[in-house]
Amino acid sequence: MRAGRVPARGVLHAPGWEEAPEGAPLLDVERALNVADNLVTQLCTLCGCAQELTPLLQGFDQIGGLDSM
Repeated sequence: MRAGRVPARGVLHAPGWEEAPEGAPLLDVERALNVADNLVTQLCTLCGCAQELTPLLQGFDQIGGLDSM
């Protein structure tokens, strides 16, 4: 995933997305999930980032809920 910045929040884009800010760092999956879990981070819906990461984030929420039982 590529991280792009906008004032006061971050936006994650899929790798290779032409509209990602130039020089945006390429993140591995673990780092992308950690960044995506931040409430001020937005996942781009145009490049597919949101469609790829949202199910993974929801899966981790369910696993975390089971640990607290």
